[in-house]
Amino acid sequence: MSGRETIEQKAARYLAEGRLTVRTRSGQAVEAVCEGGERYELGHAPDGGWWCDCPAHAVPCAHLVALQLVTTSRGAPCR
Repeated sequence: MSGRETIEQKAARYLAEGRLTVRTRSGQAVEAVCEGGERYELGHAPDGGWWCDCPAHAVPCAHLVALQLVTTSRGAPCR
């Protein structure tokens, strides 16, 4: 097994370290910021889906997984 974190582990670490801040939530729309070495804006729009302005090539990125863990029942996967 490799020593690299999975996206889910990284997302859980972001939450444990207090890096994610949900700024607004209205119905199914949510906007948040995730901070660490960089600051990324992310969220969900009912008509636009999940989005993050990070340069990660992984879909979903760890920032979105962290946001889903605190905003959805069971942390539903990004679509």
